[in-house]
Amino acid sequence: MINKTYREIGELKGLFADPKYFRQAWKSVGNAILMNPARKPIERRDKNDNETFDSLVEKYTYEDLARDLKAMQGPDREPTELEMILACQAVKARTDTSAAVFMRDTLGAKPVDESKVEETVNAYDTLSDDELELIAELRRKKAQDANRDLTAIKMAEAMRIGENADGRGE
Repeated sequence: MINKTYREIGELKGLFADPKYFRQAWKSVGNAILMNPARKPIERRDKNDNETFDSLVEKYTYEDLARDLKAMQGPDREPTELEMILACQAVKARTDTSAAVFMRDTLGAKPVDESKVEETVNAYDTLSDDELELIAELRRKKAQDANRDLTAIKMAEAMRIGENADGRGE
């Protein structure tokens, strides 16, 4: 029995050694947790026995979200953890910059960091039509020269092979 346990642990370590599998496994676990029904809000109080702002936001959001979901999808529908997180962040985003940044980034509206964008400049964009035609002509000449050189090499090789076949030469 101990050997089986060690083997199973080794197999799991092997699977989780692959970063792609590791990320996918944790993503699946996270999704499963976030799709569970949300816990009802727990009232939290500060040192003066007043309900905290976070507690009020959570309670308000839960009640509002639960009411909306029941109206849209039926009386048995409860908010999921993911829905609660997003709804609470949306409410907090009205007054909390970090919550607003979270919402912006989650919705795909994150601004592009200009310093990290690589701008590729096409060297040909700045050239005139005459300059581009000169470059094209130069390339045609180089291609013709390369073809002539290749033809000369092939002819020389054919002559060498022919000489060897006739018994002349080397």
